[in-house]
Amino acid sequence: MKKKTLFNYALILSLVLLAQAAWADTPITNWLQDPATPLARNVRDTFWFTIMMIMPFFLIAEGLLLYSVFKFRTKPGSKPATFHENVRLEIIWTLLPALTLIIIAIPAYGTLKRMEVPPQSDLVIEVVGHQFFWEYRYPKYDIVLVDKPLVVPVNKVITLNLTSVDVIHSWFVPAFGVKQDATPGRISNAWFQVLEEGTYKGQCAELCGELHAKMYITVKVVDQEDFEEWLAKQKVQSPPKLQTGASSS
Repeated sequence: MKKKTLFNYALILSLVLLAQAAWADTPITNWLQDPATPLARNVRDTFWFTIMMIMPFFLIAEGLLLYSVFKFRTKPGSKPATFHENVRLEIIWTLLPALTLIIIAIPAYGTLKRMEVPPQSDLVIEVVGHQFFWEYRYPKYDIVLVDKPLVVPVNKVITLNLTSVDVIHSWFVPAFGVKQDATPGRISNAWFQVLEEGTYKGQCAELCGELHAKMYITVKVVDQEDFEEWLAKQKVQSPPKLQTGASSS
């Protein structure tokens, strides 16, 4: 079998595997999970709006490329074309993408601003990354969870103050539209407001060592009554705090 044929088969197989990985329907790896928060819906809308705006350029460029490959292919030794640039055409294909980027930037800026400026918080939780587990602190209730699911009430604004004790981690729950780095010696902020009860999955999204792939995130969203019952049980079970530099704000 020719090398070119082998290369083509390998390329097709790679694309199939890549598509399968991107669209895998698992709680952790499916990056297109259904939005569970208003912020995640905003992120999803911005994503699809961006795709819609850039898709015509992709199709036109690829279409012209394929057309040129088959239309103008010649045998070795043929005389090449001698025409030069077209200033008007270059101005058009520079201005149109620039205008498109400006249009995309308007909703994108709104989404980023909404991420960075949370509404009034109902509950502040300190998140501390370790190799290879998460520690959650509830300063208001003096509760600490180590390598356990995060429990929060439904329809409440939750603010996260994130840091790390060793290397950079990243707290990523796709359904919440939240992906925030936890950096040693620094406190980062994120927020979410889940509208439906349930259990949501995530994973550390920053390569942090040999067990990075096993650094899972589980968030249980319950109603206020169940949350208060859970708090009462945890107050007598919570272990002492691990030493880090995180603090609520």
